Amino acid sequence: MKKALKFSSLLFIALVFNSCEKEQDLNELQSVQNQELQSIEKDNVTDINAAAGNVTAKGTAGSRTITLQTNTLSCPGGLCTSYGVWSTGVYTVWFQMRFNSGFYWSRGGKCGYGILIGDQNTGGDPGWDGNGGSARFMWYCPSGSNTAKGSGAYLQPYVYYKDQPGQFGNDFGKKYYIQEGVTYNCQISVKLNTGSNTNGYVKFYVNGTEILNQTIRWVTNDSKRNVNAVSLHTFRGGSQNYWTAPVTSSIYYPSASWDAQ
Repeated sequence: MKKALKFSSLLFIALVFNSCEKEQDLNELQSVQNQELQSIEKDNVTDINAAAGNVTAKGTAGSRTITLQTNTLSCPGGLCTSYGVWSTGVYTVWFQMRFNSGFYWSRGGKCGYGILIGDQNTGGDPGWDGNGGSARFMWYCPSGSNTAKGSGAYLQPYVYYKDQPGQFGNDFGKKYYIQEGVTYNCQISVKLNTGSNTNGYVKFYVNGTEILNQTIRWVTNDSKRNVNAVSLHTFRGGSQNYWTAPVTSSIYYPSASWDAQ
């Protein structure tokens, strides 16, 4: 009997210790996760709700001004963030955008809210494997450089997809001329294709003018056939030095919204 009681006591202690140890591990994991979430800055990573797994189809964003840093390219010189969403059909993002007074165009860069699909191909990673794509705006100024502000700037589509003709995003030869200090109402809509069919589409609008309406084959991998994020990418580049600027400039976004249809 004493041996049985002693064994039961030891077993109880072991179970309690093991339970406490697991709880401590869980608490430590939760603490680390909380610290990581607290350290996430809204302006440079995926939206916290998406990181926590609270992904929905619909969302909005308030006003914000993004400053482009001097002599800096890509995300460190501006902002790259995204908001987790989910859709397997038609998806649209609407937003307003203004290149503030005195904006130094240089050669151009990525701007505005966009739509990311599957593996979210961007940055010179073409969607040729059929696993993902993206639809974003960029501004471009052929006469601009790091020593010349430039003139004649325009917005153009910038699209990654299964059949894109080159390594970088396709602009389809479309453009919409813009000026500093003017607010533009922008829209991007995508419809995902089915199977290996070219029956999806991508549409771009500025101030109600349709600048692109293109049938498209986004992906061929069924497991990647989803819109899973809305991006906000604002930075200079390109990768060559002539995309940089010697002064700071800013872009103002009064509002944005997105939803599945």
